[in-house]
Amino acid sequence: MKNDPNINGSVDLLYVLMYETLVGSGLNRCSQEMKSVISRRATRMKEVEKELEADGRGIKSIKEAEEGAKKIVIPRYARINTLKWTVEEALKTLETEEWKILGTASVEKFPELVANMKEDEIYKDPHVENLLIFAPNIQNFHEYWMVEQRYLILQDKASCLPAFLLNPRPGSQVFDTCAAPGMKTSHAAAIMDNQGKVWAMDRAADRVATMKQLLDGSKVAIASAFCGDFLKTDVTDKKFSKVKFAIVDPPCSGSGIVKRMDEITGGNAEKERLEKLKNLQAMILKHALKLPGLKRAVYSTCSIHEEENEQVVDEVLLDTYVRQNFVLKKDVLPEWTHRGLSTYEVGEHCLRADPKVTLTNGFFVAVFERVKKDQEGEE
Repeated sequence: MKNDPNINGSVDLLYVLMYETLVGSGLNRCSQEMKSVISRRATRMKEVEKELEADGRGIKSIKEAEEGAKKIVIPRYARINTLKWTVEEALKTLETEEWKILGTASVEKFPELVANMKEDEIYKDPHVENLLIFAPNIQNFHEYWMVEQRYLILQDKASCLPAFLLNPRPGSQVFDTCAAPGMKTSHAAAIMDNQGKVWAMDRAADRVATMKQLLDGSKVAIASAFCGDFLKTDVTDKKFSKVKFAIVDPPCSGSGIVKRMDEITGGNAEKERLEKLKNLQAMILKHALKLPGLKRAVYSTCSIHEEENEQVVDEVLLDTYVRQNFVLKKDVLPEWTHRGLSTYEVGEHCLRADPKVTLTNGFFVAVFERVKKDQEGEE
């Protein structure tokens, strides 16, 4: 179609014509030459559209998904940065500035509570420590002085789960393998009360520079942020010998992020992309589990795809070294009812987050722990 002389090989023009035909107001205002580009292929276009619709990837499905995303009400989550002040100081200051703190939100009534929140109301999160819930419709919250000065850190609840579940002890060492922009690094440092060390690596130099600024602004004093490829890192290097905890949040499709529509693109290209991501994710996780002193690792993605989630966990657990040294932690956050897919044996031991269910971005978390024989005396 792009070779049609009427469009002179312009793919962009072709996309516009197809969009107006399938989604827009039609081609009534176009020249006869432009109309002919589409009219000669109209039958085939309709056939393809029906095939896509049958697979859940047609125009109607996309519109319905977009409308559904608009109806999802997700609150604003803000983590109290305990590296700058105490929880008590934060709550007292918020009350002084006329915020109404309503206590800890009920898990059972969570969606209803959030939907009815007023702009000046705050709940404490029922799962993640030091996490506050603000109204979804709050205006210009990023300009609020507590947020600008990083006394409160805007971080989606699901993104708080990895460091929260890792729970590194003060004085310990953590390796954040794909750390930028540094949200999980700063959360880990807060849990450790700025005691110990967090190795924060990322491949992109510009992202590392941004991460350093974020960590400095958050008063993180124990992070060593540096540029590097984790897969090429010698994890047996003596300087990493004291690392007992790891955060593995590798590159992913990002399909869980609200307002992203990646999950409905489908097709062979998407399957190939997910397969490549899955392979990369599994390699990074397996490499992290080879840190000699490692006791616990958290694997997470902001993806809804099983290829990047349960399938990665399955593959990694088939690895001989991993199978001999690590197990998937059971009963992780038992009060979190939204678990991994039941079609996988590992599913019940993993956590999933979903905008419609947990009122967060889509997310996946699994916790690995060294087998007990190597774990004596450690938490």
